[in-house]
Amino acid sequence: MPLFGAHVPPSPYEGLDALQRLERDTGPLDIVHLFQPWAPSPVSDFHEEWLRPAHDSGRIVLLTWEPWHLDGGIQQAAYTAARIAAGDHDPHILAWARALARLDFEVYLRPLHEMNGTWYPWAAGVPGSSPADVVAAWRHLREVFADAGADRVRWVWSPLCDDVPATNRFELSYPGTDAVDVLALDGYNWGADVPEYGGWRDVDTLFADAYARLIALGPQPMWFAEVGCSPVGGDKPAWVADLLTPGRFPRCAAVVWFNVNKEQDWRLSSPPSAARTVARSLRP
Repeated sequence: MPLFGAHVPPSPYEGLDALQRLERDTGPLDIVHLFQPWAPSPVSDFHEEWLRPAHDSGRIVLLTWEPWHLDGGIQQAAYTAARIAAGDHDPHILAWARALARLDFEVYLRPLHEMNGTWYPWAAGVPGSSPADVVAAWRHLREVFADAGADRVRWVWSPLCDDVPATNRFELSYPGTDAVDVLALDGYNWGADVPEYGGWRDVDTLFADAYARLIALGPQPMWFAEVGCSPVGGDKPAWVADLLTPGRFPRCAAVVWFNVNKEQDWRLSSPPSAARTVARSLRP
């Protein structure tokens, strides 16, 4: 069975209480997922105290590392892939690389995620950017981290399951098997009230094609690194069970849920039976 984890704010920024409350219904969570931006702010600094409790509790740390200012919108010229590749952010990158190198445990690092879209400044679909810029940025990050001796970092490459626009195919932004430790996909079932984002989509409609394309890129472990399902328009617990059906995605080694009430109520507590479905599916 795959590992199962979640992003459950305010964990781990304010301890693991929120995550542990979710575990009452899901059973033990194997992965703790957190997000940190690059733009200078208290939440962009390296915080070992956010990472170590997750590791010390026996869990894997997955850190999505976002090159942008959280409140700056999509068009942030300072954070395009080309600027990252050119070395504009090397002091920040090097400081993080050195900090991660000092840790005595692995961190799964997920930078430049959903690069095959148009909603992040580093994405290949942003005007003036290209897949080649994304590849150059990724390989530049790897070089800085290698020079800093951060050899316990595991690199998670994570496009969205939908290419936006359709010509922005994620394969074009793939930096190569030598530069990626985990192949991952993000995907959301937006629900019947959001037809512009596909409406309610079953698991195969959402993931099957992208999964086949992704695993063709290399032999690495495959994760669903960011997943959510709306409760509107279908049976969310059944959707969760379908995603976790043994053998549906044979290469899948982990599923990481986005447990946040944001654009939709992605939480596994909405309804609570969705969380209990995780427990039944993974630990029958």
